[in-house]
Amino acid sequence: MFDAKDRKMPKSCYLLEILCGAALTSAGCHHNSANPSTSDPAQDQFAQAFLTAHDNKDLDAEEKLVDWDDVTESSRNHFIGEFKSGMAVKIAARVESLPTVPSGFSARYNIPPEKFLVVVYDDPRGAITVKFPIAKKDGRYYFAMRKE
Repeated sequence: MFDAKDRKMPKSCYLLEILCGAALTSAGCHHNSANPSTSDPAQDQFAQAFLTAHDNKDLDAEEKLVDWDDVTESSRNHFIGEFKSGMAVKIAARVESLPTVPSGFSARYNIPPEKFLVVVYDDPRGAITVKFPIAKKDGRYYFAMRKE
């Protein structure tokens, strides 16, 4: 936060500063502190749309973030089930670069994954981290789905 050597503040102000900082980082259902804003507005828009849909428990809005082209009905139902099961818990999310992947990895998806949306579910049994592949299509990011 602030360095005492750089500022001349009474000690009581340090406590207020710490409390305000803690309140701001814990407010709401989620935070996206790892990459609050990137140089890619489409990526920021996608992450914010997902977090907003989750906060509002809006399954339809979450489903609109998925590219359903070439996806089997069972894969669709499974993914919707994933959304439903995580709806009741708090989350944090961030976008992460896709590491080097084995050849053939991208061919398994309906749109070639470019990044991961990393979602941490604050489950009562302990934090659960899930990496969802995402990709840009027509200028927007979507969840990329396996074709099988």
